[in-house]
Amino acid sequence: MRIPTPLLLALALAAGPACATEAPDDAGSHAARRAEFEQRFLDQVDADHDGMVSRAEYQAWVDRRFAKLDANGDGRVDADEIAASPQATRRAHRRAERLIKHFDTDGSGSISKADYEARQMARFDRLSGGSDSVDAQKLLPRRGDFGRRHDATAMPDDQG
Repeated sequence: MRIPTPLLLALALAAGPACATEAPDDAGSHAARRAEFEQRFLDQVDADHDGMVSRAEYQAWVDRRFAKLDANGDGRVDADEIAASPQATRRAHRRAERLIKHFDTDGSGSISKADYEARQMARFDRLSGGSDSVDAQKLLPRRGDFGRRHDATAMPDDQG
């Protein structure tokens, strides 16, 4: 049985982070990065590059993917193995770089207490409108796409 490419792309997007690789910040638009991701995925899964993915090709991709995740080779993938995966590590590193970029007011490449305090207190002043108190709900991170919370000013211990 052969799986049509559009169906395969839908399946790939559902499993997206599993085969994503880091794209540089200057890689271009979101559409360009998405097209690059889709092409990388198709290159991995469509072994004979005929535009169709056979069950055998897909099974081979599933086997390779699982083997990469199963770091200790025990036939099971636990949370520690997923967290230690290259994709999770790259995602965490990109988030850390964004936090450094946001909070590093003196350009040192790290966040000092003064950097952190200056940004957080500026946030408080902005949200409070200059008064000495702010509605606690305003301090919660905003809801972004797909209902996930995001806030460039939140440090990891603020959100977990």
